[in-house]
Amino acid sequence: MNSNQIMIKTGMALIPGFLASLWVFGLGILLNVAAALLAALLLEMAYHRIRRLPQTKASLSSGLLTAALLALCLPPMLPFGLVVFGVAFALIFGKFVYGGLGQNLFNPAMVGYGGLILSSPLLMTQWLPESGITPLTLDLLRIKLGLQGLDGYTGATALDLLRNRQGMTLSEYWQLAEPVFNDQILISLGYLLGGAYLIQARIISFKLPLAMLIGLLVPSLFLYDAGSSSSLGSPWLHGLAGATMIGAFFIITDPVSSPNTTQGLWIYGLLVGGLTFLIRGFGAYPDGLAFAVLLSNAAGPLIDRVVRLRSERAQSL
Repeated sequence: MNSNQIMIKTGMALIPGFLASLWVFGLGILLNVAAALLAALLLEMAYHRIRRLPQTKASLSSGLLTAALLALCLPPMLPFGLVVFGVAFALIFGKFVYGGLGQNLFNPAMVGYGGLILSSPLLMTQWLPESGITPLTLDLLRIKLGLQGLDGYTGATALDLLRNRQGMTLSEYWQLAEPVFNDQILISLGYLLGGAYLIQARIISFKLPLAMLIGLLVPSLFLYDAGSSSSLGSPWLHGLAGATMIGAFFIITDPVSSPNTTQGLWIYGLLVGGLTFLIRGFGAYPDGLAFAVLLSNAAGPLIDRVVRLRSERAQSL
């Protein structure tokens, strides 16, 4: 199976999560994906023309997959301009500056997400309060074009509500967050289904998703105090809320920005999961996955080097 086929099958595996997101958040998700794919197509063509390089199917598929992953992580009413900015930031600073396909150190989709959350932190936290509460199509288009404000439509994710619950116990928090969390469960199950397909098709290994989930859920279990106002949340919440499932099966499994050794994959996955929990519990960003992935990407070459050195020393003894 060549790189282009892998990209196509990975894109197909995103469909259950995409459909669940479309059901929950409405047309805004479809518009995000469409705008992101168009921007990626134009940027890929421009890059190869400027560099006078042949346009390969693998490189184009890689750019489109990056755009789709980024778009599925964005709020449904984010203006088109910011969606395009995120894709451009992802491809330029996450892929093109390293020389193109297969050369990047950082996951491009998370580079784009990081650029967006640092440049427009408020807009990146404005989600719909729950399924069924969506603006009319004309209002949505006006919002996406920047002609109308978001007031009256936006809400917070379950992790946002947890981070800013202002002294509420978890039982009080759940009264507020349960409808939102139920929607996120549906979306997470969609990505879990797609991830299972990728593992069954041997496109990804189970090692990275499992390692990340262990790194995230084990500390959340040990630090879960059954619901006080200072609780960091249950493993159930951390496992199914936010970007956990799309991150575990579609983002950290990028073969270019993850380690190349078997032991390195386990260390990398545990590191992503642990950092995600720390950022969610103690950092400024309610989800934290994007920054956990980028920090772990930076550590990837060191992880591989340490693993190889230990293996060489063991063989020399």
